[in-house]
This record gives sequence, C-alpha cells and structure tokens, in this order.
Amino acid sequence: MVQRWDSLNERQLDLLRRINGGDDLSGPDGVVYRRSARALQDRNLVTVTRKAGVWRACSTDAGRFYLEHGHHPDHPDHRASLPRSDEAPAPGGIAGGASSADLLRSARVLLDRLQHEGGMVRIESPDSGTRARYRRIIHAFKQQGLVPAGHHLRHTGRDAGDIVIRLYTDAGPDETDWNRIRLNTRRVTTDAHLAFSALEADPTNLAVSPDVLPRALLLIRQLAGEAARRGHRLGVNTKAKHPRMFLQSGQVRRTVTLTEERDQVPHEPTAEELKMLRLRPWMKPPNFDVVDSGRLRLEITRAGHDNRDTWTDTPRVRLEQRVAQIIQGFEAGVTADEQQRQAAEAAREKATAEHRRRQEEAAAERRRQEEATLAQWHAAMADARVQAADKIRAETFRNAYQAWTTAAGIRAFCTALEQAAEGRTRAGGYLASWVAWGRAAADRIDPTRNPRVLADINYNPEPGPDDLRPFLGDWSPHGPRKEHRPDHNRQAHAGIHRQAESWHHGLLDHGA
Repeated sequence: MVQRWDSLNERQLDLLRRINGGDDLSGPDGVVYRRSARALQDRNLVTVTRKAGVWRACSTDAGRFYLEHGHHPDHPDHRASLPRSDEAPAPGGIAGGASSADLLRSARVLLDRLQHEGGMVRIESPDSGTRARYRRIIHAFKQQGLVPAGHHLRHTGRDAGDIVIRLYTDAGPDETDWNRIRLNTRRVTTDAHLAFSALEADPTNLAVSPDVLPRALLLIRQLAGEAARRGHRLGVNTKAKHPRMFLQSGQVRRTVTLTEERDQVPHEPTAEELKMLRLRPWMKPPNFDVVDSGRLRLEITRAGHDNRDTWTDTPRVRLEQRVAQIIQGFEAGVTADEQQRQAAEAAREKATAEHRRRQEEAAAERRRQEEATLAQWHAAMADARVQAADKIRAETFRNAYQAWTTAAGIRAFCTALEQAAEGRTRAGGYLASWVAWGRAAADRIDPTRNPRVLADINYNPEPGPDDLRPFLGDWSPHGPRKEHRPDHNRQAHAGIHRQAESWHHGLLDHGA
C-alpha cells in the first residue's frame, strides 16, 4: 500500500520541483502533468484548484519541506517523537493518535478541494490502500462535523471504481445528477485489471481476427503500462453495448480504436461457383475477396470532427515497438488540442470584444447623432418660440389696431349719417337710435376707451404646437423628429410667416 510519506519517483520529483518553481500547470503544456499533480495533492505536497475552468497548482509547506530535506515531513522514521498509541483521544477526536490528526488534516484538505473544485472531487482508479484511506477520511470528515451547514456529503466507489465525493446543498439535492455520477463511475474504469478483464470478456470493439486477438490484448497491456509510467491511464467504458477503450490524461479522454487491416486478394472461384456459372453464365462471382492481413491499426481520437492520430504496422516495425511513440503522440495531441482550444477561445473572445467594440462605437455614434439632432431641434424650437411669440403679439396688436380703426370708422360713419340728415324733415325716425347704438358699439371695441383690455393680455405668450409649426420647417413641435407636411400646409405656413413679418395697415390685404 502506498503511503503519503513514501519516496517520490523521478517523474514525480521533477513535477514537484516544476510546481515549486512557479509552473501552475494552467498552460497547454501542463495538461499531461495534471494527473500526477493530483497524486502529489493526495500526499499533501501540492494544492490544486480549478476556478472558472482554470487550473492552478502550487506547492505546500510539506512539498517545500520534501524538496529541502528529501523526505515527507510526516515520515515516521524522521519524526522526533510520536504520541503513544494507547493514549486516549481528545473529546470528539478520532481514535488512533497521530493517524487521527493526519486524517483530520486530510479531511480539511478534502473540504478545501470540495469548496474550490465546484463541490466534487474524483480519485480515479485508486489502489486498495488509497481507497481504504479515503474511507477513513470521509468518516473523519463526517464525524468531526466538517460538512458545512445546509449541506450533505455523498460518495461512491467505496469498494470499486473511481471514488467520487460530492457536496450537495440540503435545499436542492439533485438526485438525477448524483445517479448519473454514480452510474458513470460504475461503468467507466481506469483500473488496469478491470479494463483488461472487460476487453478479454468482450473484445468485439477490437475488430481483430481470433488469431491476432492475443497480440492485440498484449499491445493494450503494453500501452497501459507505458501510459501509467508517464502519468496517464488506459481505461474502458462499459456503458456502451461493448466495452470501448480510452486513454486519459488529467480530465481529458480520448477514444482508442484497435483494428486489423483487411486486404483484397483475387477471388478463386469455388467448385460450387463454377457449377453455377455453367448453369447461369450471366451471373458473375466477385473479383476480389477481403481477408485478414494480420496488420494492426491503432487510432486515437482528437478534438474536433473526424480528427484522429493513426499508427499501423509496417513491414519493418510493428506497433509493439512503437508503444512509447504512441503515448508521446497521444500527449502531443492532447497538448495541441488544448492549444487549439485556447486559441479558439482567444479568437472567440477577440471576436466578442471586437463585436462589443463595434456595438459600443455604433451606440456612441447613435448617441452623437441623437444629441446633434436634439441640439438642432432645441435650436429650431428656441427660434420658433421667438417667432411664434412675435406672431401672437402681432396678431394681438393687429386686432387692437383694427378694432381702433374700425371704431374710428364707425364714429365717422355715424357723424356722416347725422350730417346727411340735417335739413331733412323726413330723415328722423330711428336714425338717432342707430347712431347712438353705433357710437356705443365703437366705444365697446375701441381699445383707447378701455386700455385694460390690451394691458391684461400677456406680452410673453407660450406658443402652442400649432403656433410653432409655421416656423419649424420639417421639425415636429413634439420632439426631435421630422413631420410630413403636405404642400398646401407648407404654403399656408409660408403665408403665415410672411404675414408675421409685416402686418401694418394697408398691407394686410396684399399678404406682403
């Protein structure tokens, strides 16, 4: 059983140095190292977080201690003293002395991972020791009350498959999500023994002849071994009708297809076919037969539609001799796909930013035009108000002037009537009454006899929409927009405009 204080292999030690040196494995070249980083995290040598899809790995105090001293700080052989195993645990503690403290520390690390990794932690294909240790950690997690208020903890993989630990809220437990996780965990395994057993029991998807099947299975074992040596996993998915093989690096999975190539050879007619040709000469047997070649062909899918890397047997080199090259090609493909994904994401972000910039520019231009239009309308309205107010004053004054001139004319007419009646004996009757009525009417309309009539009229009137239209051109008096004006309205407005410019006596009838 692997203990957390066991010595690191060279690959793990190099990765620890790399992370301690500042590489957080967030770039595309760090994808292939992420699974190994998880193993270091299980030993409390590094911490791994994933926020908004971005990986971050950094070394812990224990990791820096290991690099400085060459061993884990919890290694039993290097501890100054340990509490006796028969000491009673503290109230509420976990029996087991030092291991209890270690389990509590590991449980807190698990809580931190759950909080920083979206509420779910997955330990893929753990060995029996790791599986047993996580059972104890989960027990300590619950016993010590580390489950946050309003949440509950679920886990699967107690005895087989990946260990998946999920933190759910009590308010909205998602049974569908948990059932999907639980069933997928049972149907997908990267445990080498279980994967080989599934493929041996049902090699349908290998698509090889019975004679080549043993060699194909041996090649798969070699691929699994090389993948594990470089920090990856080979697994199978049993959710489909027949087990499907895949390679996994970190969270990236790529389907692996192993098939036997077929050859075309000239068809040799059988005795039955020769007999049939004699009876039915128009019937022709096939020209070629398809036969097993014994050559293996391996394909690893890539990101994107119909994109894959392919390796085949050649007359000089068989796939067994290219296992390391295949795994390196898989790593290169994962890295290239991640770079392409990041480039595509950057291109999308750039396009989005450009689209947003154009929208903002268009919006700014619209605002500028709206502000310019509004300014023009305000200017037109201000000028129209002055002219319309002058027109209202002119009309008011014109009415008073016309009333005065009319009153003077009535009085003159009355005087003329009286003069015409002088010396005429039959001109009496009601004439005096009409003259009196006429002079009274003249007095009523004469503003000079009642100046209050003109004095009470506001000299600063507020023009209405109809008052403003003749002076606004195409503008609407209701807002910064244009109004359609029929030609006869335009002509009428032009006449009003000219009349407002000159209205004095003697010119009104000419419209000058």
